[in-house]
Amino acid sequence: MAVGGNPYAAELSGVPRDRIIVVAHTLSGLLAAVGAVLAVAQLGSAQPTIGADWLIISFAAPIIGGAALTGGHISVAATSLAVVLIVLIQNGMVLAQVDPYWVQFLLGALILAAVGLNRLRALRAEGV
Repeated sequence: MAVGGNPYAAELSGVPRDRIIVVAHTLSGLLAAVGAVLAVAQLGSAQPTIGADWLIISFAAPIIGGAALTGGHISVAATSLAVVLIVLIQNGMVLAQVDPYWVQFLLGALILAAVGLNRLRALRAEGV
């Protein structure tokens, strides 16, 4: 969090910025590999398109939850609420028998709205 929030201040505080970034990316790759192995073990086969349905959700949840795209700021509670909102929207649209492409469209629109609100909030905080 310190390196993502203010890399210069983290470096001045004695946090090895480059090493932390490498460790974070290594840990992310390791956890993705473990998740892939578990998914293949559960399904019994590897499919190249298995994560296609999860891609937009994995971007939408943190962005709708208010994560700053510039890094450093994240709210776990808000991201969890965003996941609940996304699941409610998806289940509601499935129950209403809406075409799945419209679900993707709505999630994309929510991402754009969240990014716009995040940018507007950042501009107001700067006083512009």
